Amino acid sequence: MGKVWICILAALALSVAGCGITRTEGGEREAAEYTVLGADAVPPEVEKVITQQQGREFRMTYKSGGYLYLLRGYGPQESGGFSVQVEEVSVSDTALYFRTRLLGPAEEEQKKGESSEPWLVVKTEDPGVPVIFE
Repeated sequence: MGKVWICILAALALSVAGCGITRTEGGEREAAEYTVLGADAVPPEVEKVITQQQGREFRMTYKSGGYLYLLRGYGPQESGGFSVQVEEVSVSDTALYFRTRLLGPAEEEQKKGESSEPWLVVKTEDPGVPVIFE
């Protein structure tokens, strides 16, 4: 039985050792300036990435021309009327933090039964630090 635990601990240690860890602690967060892009303002290359993620939840970034695009999709929902709200876009010395929330539909929207896949694209200047999706 002891050998089983040693094997499990060794496998766990190897899996953690293979992962890159970036230290993101420290430094105060400052609000970052950003723009929420409407579907008609999303660059074609970003739209292509979103299309490739269709049918699943996603948290992604895309860099282009000195800008950072933060992509957040909540995957298939059972009805229409869902939306995504930005709760935080902030930056510290070590990371950019991005937090959103899925808002449910109004009562009458739930009755329609049409499925939806709510997503959001935020454009901000690239601070050159890792992004933390919260």
